[in-house]
Amino acid sequence: MSGIAGICYTDERPVDRAVLHRLLEAQSHRGPDGWGVQCNASVGVGHLALRTTPEAAHAPQPLVGPEGDLVLTADARIDNRDELISELGLRRSDDPQATDAGLILDAYRQWGGEAPRHLRGAFAFAIWDGRNDRLFCARDRMGLRPFHYCWSEPRFVFGSEINAVLTHPAVSCEINDTRVADFLARIHLSKEYTFYNDILRLPPGHRAVINRGGLHADAYWTLTLPEERALGSDEAYAEAFREVFSSAVEDRLRAEGDAGAFMSGGLDSSSVTVTAHEVSSDPLHTFSAIYKQVPEVDESEYIRAVLDQGDYRAHFVEGGDHDLLEDFPGYLASQQKATLAHTPSLLQLLHQEVQDAGLNVVLDGHGGDEVTSHGHGYPGELARNRRWGALIRDLRGNLRGEERSWPGVFAAYWLRYGRLPNRVGMGVLRLLQSAGLSVGQKETLPQLIDSGLAQRTQIADRRHRHHKQAPASAPTERRCHFRQVSGTIQPGALEELNQMASLRSVEPRFPFWDPRVVDFCLSLPSEVKRKRGVGRQILRSGVGSVLPEQVRTRTDKAEFQPSVVQSLTRSALDVQTVIEGMEDSFAPYMDVEVVRSTVDRFTQAPSAARSVDLVSILQVLRLGYFLDHRTKSKR
Repeated sequence: MSGIAGICYTDERPVDRAVLHRLLEAQSHRGPDGWGVQCNASVGVGHLALRTTPEAAHAPQPLVGPEGDLVLTADARIDNRDELISELGLRRSDDPQATDAGLILDAYRQWGGEAPRHLRGAFAFAIWDGRNDRLFCARDRMGLRPFHYCWSEPRFVFGSEINAVLTHPAVSCEINDTRVADFLARIHLSKEYTFYNDILRLPPGHRAVINRGGLHADAYWTLTLPEERALGSDEAYAEAFREVFSSAVEDRLRAEGDAGAFMSGGLDSSSVTVTAHEVSSDPLHTFSAIYKQVPEVDESEYIRAVLDQGDYRAHFVEGGDHDLLEDFPGYLASQQKATLAHTPSLLQLLHQEVQDAGLNVVLDGHGGDEVTSHGHGYPGELARNRRWGALIRDLRGNLRGEERSWPGVFAAYWLRYGRLPNRVGMGVLRLLQSAGLSVGQKETLPQLIDSGLAQRTQIADRRHRHHKQAPASAPTERRCHFRQVSGTIQPGALEELNQMASLRSVEPRFPFWDPRVVDFCLSLPSEVKRKRGVGRQILRSGVGSVLPEQVRTRTDKAEFQPSVVQSLTRSALDVQTVIEGMEDSFAPYMDVEVVRSTVDRFTQAPSAARSVDLVSILQVLRLGYFLDHRTKSKR
């Protein structure tokens, strides 16, 4: 993982090298192993190096082609090295001169703008093409590496992080009201927008060309729903998954030194860990948070079950050893946005532990829920097809041990999709709900958005668009699954995890987001993903032989609420005082009275707080700290 930055003028004015240096300095944490710049009149590119692969030491960047007409800056790890070397007729893959950066440059020389189609891995790069007088940029298929930019003709400014782009004196820090409104409405409708009007993200699977004709961006690859896969037996599906998942994990273990893995005790992170241990001959370090101070959320039992099965080098942090309120300001200043993560300072503890252990590569189980699928769309599919017996068996398995009863949820499906006219069925359902029948409705979240902002950004229409695109409205489980994986929020989450880790010079790698794993899981029939109400069946069966049984059969997850309540109530700061101090900054965007009443309910009885109030308070803090920082930085 590295940092990239650059400036390109399409009217041939010269690049100010000092400004380019400032773009690099703003994200210097991404490159502790060296930096470099290349300027050619109206174009300048820069690079910050974090050496995480054996070949990286042989690839100083920016990389200039042998004829001097191509200049590359890349944040990249290329996984299909052998395939590329063969296609390009190059030297062996174990030759240290066959660097990832060199392969990208050779691929561009061979295929031009089609080069990204031939690359598999995690990458964001820019190439100055002097032959064609253009800057060519591209981002990997899943959005694993960030790419932010500002285009204001004739100026194109780009960087790995928002911080870098904001450093350019011509880039405005004016807030994007639409992005703020979507954040408060808890929706996400774009893979491009940021919290700044001037700054966009190059979407995953996209490329861009900047030349005298302006900026042209398009998709070189688009995720599509593959044809349903028919393998004949559960064993055949499990074996096929194990093969593709093992390959994805093995590719991500290519490191300069030892690699590590985050392990929470859940199914996803444990599956990554045991697979990495199985395919690697090198020691595997594990990093886990334990909660001695909040035993109700502690996962030590499951973590130990995995560790007892192999020779691991285990590292632990105390999950309560961070002050959420004190840590937020510095972290949000580094991100220059309101974060998606509720408690980013906990991840910072883990990344610090990775760095302290002398590692700079860690595997992360993020995405396992979405990619392998809980099968949330399956009950609706059964109801639409009026497979009532199968639906009852699914709901009984899914709701076992929960407060909601399966008959109430079944009644809701039957009244909606049974043979009664829809108007009659929905009317009966409302009557049953008023009589106290539990059909699984969630508590209503406080509406934090200011009415003026809501009207100005047409938030009602945007909510409607979001609802139509939501996984829950899909007609089948496969369509629901596809929407979960391809949703607009996923690239933002991956970018954020990347940037969190970069603050500690650590590269996170995500096996579940390997396109081969994603394509395989999307191709599965619904009944292979979920059985008797229990989802992620392909992961349970595919990795089950090397997972402890108590982890393989888990259907629960530790609740985050008790640990967050502890962090807020034991902070050196007072949550109510902190939020009151932000009111001037967030008043144009939030309904101050709703914020106050939500905070009041929480502070009166923190341990009995509604989860919806706690989520809203974290939302106020994340946006409030960001807006407050922006307000103060203008003074």
